[in-house]
Amino acid sequence: MFAKRYLLTLAFGVLSEAELESYFAKHNLSYSVVGKMGRCLIIEAEKPDPRFWSGLAGLHKVAEVFAELGEHEVDKLDLHFLADYATDKMKWAVSTYAADEFSAQEFAEKLREAIKEALKSLGVAKAKIIRGELNKVGSTWEYEVSSQQLQKEDILKDGVEVLAVKQRGWLIGRTVSVVDHLGYRRRDLERPIQDPKITMPPKLAKIIVNLTGCKKGDALLDPFCGLGTILGEAAMDGVNVIGVDTDASRVEGARSNLNWLLKQYKIKWVRVELHTGYAERLDGILKWRKVDAVATEPILLPPLKQPPPDQEAERMLERSSETYYRSLPSMSKHLKSRGRAAIVVPCVRTRSRRILSFDLSSEAEKVGLRAYGLSSVKQYPILVEDSAQRVMRRIYVFEKAKD
Repeated sequence: MFAKRYLLTLAFGVLSEAELESYFAKHNLSYSVVGKMGRCLIIEAEKPDPRFWSGLAGLHKVAEVFAELGEHEVDKLDLHFLADYATDKMKWAVSTYAADEFSAQEFAEKLREAIKEALKSLGVAKAKIIRGELNKVGSTWEYEVSSQQLQKEDILKDGVEVLAVKQRGWLIGRTVSVVDHLGYRRRDLERPIQDPKITMPPKLAKIIVNLTGCKKGDALLDPFCGLGTILGEAAMDGVNVIGVDTDASRVEGARSNLNWLLKQYKIKWVRVELHTGYAERLDGILKWRKVDAVATEPILLPPLKQPPPDQEAERMLERSSETYYRSLPSMSKHLKSRGRAAIVVPCVRTRSRRILSFDLSSEAEKVGLRAYGLSSVKQYPILVEDSAQRVMRRIYVFEKAKD
């Protein structure tokens, strides 16, 4: 099968690239990065099953490239595929990504006119266009219809989005997948037990699960499971889950949430095991057993109203680090050889605009956990960037050395 080019819009920068690399490897598929423009990653890969992309939480959109044009060659664009959607009830959209404002806006207008003419030639006069917005994102400009809007309008089912990214010329693609915002929102807000102060967003939980590379039928451990967000996203992939937490009420909350999820999504043949206990004493719970993967966030610092001074942040982080250092030996002991552990650590943006955290690498190395090699990750930990937050997350991915 020959390689296809795809345009991917990344939600979390390097973290999204790391998820993509791990996810492709899990499915024994290969790809190569052939370009990047802002938050758009351009890859070549053998065309996967259409359902493949839905397992990635870190991509806003995926578009399959069907044309490459020069700056003034829109008239050469072949839009024959529009015949498959050509009815007066169809909806359509255009998004463009470029290094400068003029190019993004001008090419979006040219694409809109080209699509209007193509639909007119097919006898379609009343199709609804969903208009985007022009914004500067980082150092690039985007005229974009958001992935949330594409899902809300159900455009990929009853219509089409044409997406274009400018490098030397323009790469033109048809959007084939968007992240399931509604599904993640449902699993966040409709589950029986909720507490945003102690849980991560389900999208981030899915990314962390994907970073472990665990597959259907594997066993994943979260030794600080809280209300079971990570466990739930693993169960969605058919992974058997084991959760441990010191707080019995949280364990019961996790049980309620997981029972709800299994019922709502009609998930069968997934084993759920929950325990009240300590992460540093897993022997008493797991006995001789080992798991295929560990995914966990031991400490989530509370939101801060103001950036703290450096010394205050350092004290908060030092107290947090003790929990990690105590639990690493037990986690490593019950992880299989070559199994992966994705561990989230807190970091704090201080009054002096520094981002402070603590290092897990040396402590992990002592217990046989080494940084897992992903070509997309130049240095661990991976920062989950959010300029609006004072408390943020960093993610390590470790691999267990051979026993």
